[in-house]
Amino acid sequence: MGNGVVLSPAAVLKAHLKAERFNLVIMLLGFAPLLALFFSSLWNRSTYQFFPMALIGSGLLAWRVVKEKEVHLASVTLWSIRLLSLTGVLLFLLAYVVWSPWLSFIAFLVTLVALLWGLGGKSLLLTFVPALLMVLAILPPPFNWDQTLTLWLRSVAMDVCSALLDCFQVTFARDGNTIQLPGKVLFVEEACSGINSFILCNVVCLFWLLWQRRPLQWLLLAMPATSLYVMLGNIIRITSGAIMYYYRRVDLLSGWKHEAFGLALLLGYCGLILSLDQLLVFLNRPVTARASRGSVPALIPLPAGPELPALSAPRSHPLFGFPFVGVLIVIVALGATALQLRHMGSHPIRVALSDFKTSRPIQLSLPQKVDGWDRINNDSGDRAMVETLAVHSIIWRFQRDGIMTSIAVDYPLNGFHNVRICYVGNGWNVVSEGRLLDPQTQVDQHALALTLEQTLHHAVVFHSVINEQGKWLDAESSFQSRFAVSQETGFRIQLALQSYAPLSSAATAAAEKLFFQARALLVPQIIDEIRKTARP
Repeated sequence: MGNGVVLSPAAVLKAHLKAERFNLVIMLLGFAPLLALFFSSLWNRSTYQFFPMALIGSGLLAWRVVKEKEVHLASVTLWSIRLLSLTGVLLFLLAYVVWSPWLSFIAFLVTLVALLWGLGGKSLLLTFVPALLMVLAILPPPFNWDQTLTLWLRSVAMDVCSALLDCFQVTFARDGNTIQLPGKVLFVEEACSGINSFILCNVVCLFWLLWQRRPLQWLLLAMPATSLYVMLGNIIRITSGAIMYYYRRVDLLSGWKHEAFGLALLLGYCGLILSLDQLLVFLNRPVTARASRGSVPALIPLPAGPELPALSAPRSHPLFGFPFVGVLIVIVALGATALQLRHMGSHPIRVALSDFKTSRPIQLSLPQKVDGWDRINNDSGDRAMVETLAVHSIIWRFQRDGIMTSIAVDYPLNGFHNVRICYVGNGWNVVSEGRLLDPQTQVDQHALALTLEQTLHHAVVFHSVINEQGKWLDAESSFQSRFAVSQETGFRIQLALQSYAPLSSAATAAAEKLFFQARALLVPQIIDEIRKTARP
């Protein structure tokens, strides 16, 4: 395949993929275990459950360029193929060493880039850039930056909504992420779609611009505008819900009304995305073309190329630059997977992650009395006193000697998640943080203690996280916990004790004792629920 040859991607793929089918098949087998865990982790997070639609969108973009586009192919050097292939293989090996599905997905994308580069060089790779961008859109950012964004969005929504409610003369009290109305407590995270709509609508905007072949620089305007639409929509939802309940006792923030309101806003966001696109089309169309309703230049033009010549024979060197790269990948993958399964199987609770369903609520309970503490509600889910950031939360309130505390179970979490992030995002200041050790043996009790302050409030929080196998999770000892997607599903047990005065050592010690007793009661129930939800 030499310089100056114009071919369609369909002709290129048909001629060369057949010759490399062995390498490609075993390469996919090698990536399969961690990729399956990656997509399983995405499905367990409501924020990224749109990923099947993004993959379909990527397939549509790839199918269109394969059918319609013609590219000017060029020869590629063997060293460039080897460099890209080696990068993908090293990332792949690192992913299996640390058992990171997130890193495995990056390695897969790099390998896919090496494949396209080896088939047709820069021209073919650029042709598939729109499809690759859609695939990249489902990759969560590292270091849990999406959770940081969630907390920031909640904070902005609270600030703006509080100012608007003052303008509409609504009597309310703000306490962190809650708006306390007469007869109702409104929790902001439940009242707005937040990060879910934020990410989904930006992906919809990205797909529409790529599908319409708009200039790439339009993304610099359209995606920030889409983000602004979602933020304003969430603020409107919260503010209007509070106003309607305050003046009319109409609850728009729960039940089917809440779902209908959210669907209407989502349709509105899509309409605004299309409207902005048409405005940009109108503004970028020359005046003479406006009169004749012409179109703007496309991101990927479709030249009417010459009649396709006969395709040259496949290259003599291997597609990925190394003769046995696929064999290496599948051997490493199968070996690492077997070791991981053996490690999982050594635990008394052997549950395959692919069989575990975390989308359904689990049934947990605490007794009416625990160590002198009286339960004053029954898993009501009231989050006014405790910070959570998970799909499901079960919350109990306990009282003793005039002190009130909340115990919560939050799930599913993406591996270990330090609840400090939630409290800091809600305006709390961390006074101290440390591990809880047995006072006599100094053995780690797999729990963190936080001392917090916020204006006139003081709080102490204890929390622990276990995975679906009943093992304690520890962020400091897990490299992959630094990344956004872990193969482990976390269940967090936490106790939050708040007061308007600094908490005494006696109250803190009583709360700590209650936490460990409640944890001892809840962990067996969580494990039992995991067994029930796993296929035999």
